[in-house]
Amino acid sequence: GENNAFSRNDASRSGWSKFYLALDYIKLYRAQPEPEFIYLSDARIPPVIQDGMVKHDSRRIASSSSELDSTSNVIINEENLKDLTSTKVHRTPEETYFKYQGEEIIKQSGLSYTIIRVSGFNESPSTDSSAVRLQKTNENISPVSRADLSQVIASALLEPNACNLVLYMTKSNQRGVVDGDVFAKFARLRSEKEEDELPPFQ
Repeated sequence: GENNAFSRNDASRSGWSKFYLALDYIKLYRAQPEPEFIYLSDARIPPVIQDGMVKHDSRRIASSSSELDSTSNVIINEENLKDLTSTKVHRTPEETYFKYQGEEIIKQSGLSYTIIRVSGFNESPSTDSSAVRLQKTNENISPVSRADLSQVIASALLEPNACNLVLYMTKSNQRGVVDGDVFAKFARLRSEKEEDELPPFQ
């Protein structure tokens, strides 16, 4: 009608026209503060993967950037890791490669996650949480008990600070050192991650 703020004749004069938009599907991700997915990975994966370290042709991962120029097909130094993997878990370098590929798929999935890298398992649970170490590097890594690992996984599912973290789990070499419960350890790693992501001071 004449009283409409924007009539059909006005629309035709402005050059507007009708259109039709068809959508096959819409993919939505719900926001969740806690991790939706816990992925158990391999401690032999280096903390930082640089360009060229992933050898897709031989399905290997170089343990450091200094090994990139090596012509040997044995990329991960098995001799140095013999003590770390002297448990029931014996992964080949190819299995470590596929563990890393699994990590990358999860990171790109849109799901919130926690990736826990371990070197192996044993049947010696710790008497308290201070014996469990969660760290961002793979230095001084030792096998962990299945009971301790289960506790960390269950805690991560309820802890927002564990969201989108990649960490290494090991046992502390020092006894009687109290550094907080598992939730406090996640909070410390979250703080360290945020500090690493800050832009350099100009």
